[in-house]
Amino acid sequence: MKLKYILLIIFTGSLLSSFAQKYITKTGTIEIYSETPLFIIEGVNKKVASILNTETGEVVSSTLIRSFKFEEALVEEHFNENYLEAHKFPKSIFKGKITDYKKIDFSKDGKYDIMIEGKLTIHGVTNYIKEKGSLVIKNGEISAKSDFPVSLKAYGVKVEPAYKKAIKDDILLKIHFDYKPYNK
Repeated sequence: MKLKYILLIIFTGSLLSSFAQKYITKTGTIEIYSETPLFIIEGVNKKVASILNTETGEVVSSTLIRSFKFEEALVEEHFNENYLEAHKFPKSIFKGKITDYKKIDFSKDGKYDIMIEGKLTIHGVTNYIKEKGSLVIKNGEISAKSDFPVSLKAYGVKVEPAYKKAIKDDILLKIHFDYKPYNK
């Protein structure tokens, strides 16, 4: 009987500690930016969901394509319907890992330069990425940032010939996630 209680205490303790190492956001931000002499494209999505596991360094994020907002309604419509085809590919998913997470003391305030790698799926196409970023840990919360280019061509996004001079192939993504401890 004592063994059952001891095992229950150990199991409960390990379960609770595993929750303590997960951080979540449902309001992560991804900005997209592209500039040519003819046109500037700027969009923002402030509804990105992401989970960070500090025990393993794993990161997963999910972005609803239709949640990107643009100043001009026509740009937003073209982005969703003609380019990213949100009706066919409603989400973008990233599954990866902070490769150097072991050097980070998640229990102390501080700033860390990181490397993150994994699989990014956009427009139904998955590519491996490896990018630099930063983490700021303050008062038990984690702020993650990374800026990197994404090639439209690499993800099967076709730009009509008439717009080739107005839209660059490389779009800059600016990622900013403010994670809070996951409390179930």
